[in-house]
Amino acid sequence: MSVKKILRTSNVYSSNQAVENKMKQIHPKLFGLFCPVKYSLVSTEKVYVPYMFMVFNYRVLRNPRKNGEQLGTFDKEGQIGIVYDMNEVHAFHYDLYDELALVESSVDSTEVKLLQTGCTEKEAIENSIECAKWQFLRKVFHAVPEITLAEKTAFYREAVKLNLTCRGKQYEKFAYLDMFGAKNEHISGLKVRLDV
Repeated sequence: MSVKKILRTSNVYSSNQAVENKMKQIHPKLFGLFCPVKYSLVSTEKVYVPYMFMVFNYRVLRNPRKNGEQLGTFDKEGQIGIVYDMNEVHAFHYDLYDELALVESSVDSTEVKLLQTGCTEKEAIENSIECAKWQFLRKVFHAVPEITLAEKTAFYREAVKLNLTCRGKQYEKFAYLDMFGAKNEHISGLKVRLDV
C-alpha cells in the first residue's frame, strides 16, 4: 500500500455529478435544438491532476532607475498569481483576492492514480513568467515588466478521466470534482478570473 500526502482543492461534486456536468459541457446544443458532434463515453478512471500555484512580484519601470532610487509616478509594482496545469502544460491567471483553499489529504495511489506531470517544475515556472509578462501584464501596462518568483505551491485536483470516442478518434477529458474553473471575465486587462 502506497499512501502519499498531498495538497488538493476541496471537492463539491460527486464523481457522477462531475461526469454528468462535463458531458453536458462537451455536448452543447446548436441553437438549443441539437448537438452536431456526439462523443461516446468508453471508460472512466479516478485521477488526481497535478497543478502548481505561483505568485510573482512584478515591476514596470517607465524610466531607468539608479540603485535605491524611488519608483516614479508612472512606475508600477505588485504581484500576480498564476495557476499552472502541469498535466496539459498551460497557465491561467489567478486573482490573488480569491483564496486558493487547499486541504491536505492522504492518497492511496493503488486506488487513485496520481497523473505524471507533462513538464518539469523549472519549465512550469519559465512558461508562467512568459505568460504573465506577455499575455497579462503587458496588455495592462503596455510595457514588459521585470518578474521574479515570490512563492510556489504544488497541488492536485481530483477528477474523473473520461476516455471518449468521436468519429473514429479517441479523446481524453477531465471531469473535475471541485469548483475551480474559469467562470467569468474582467472587462479590464487581466482577462480570465478563476473562481474557487
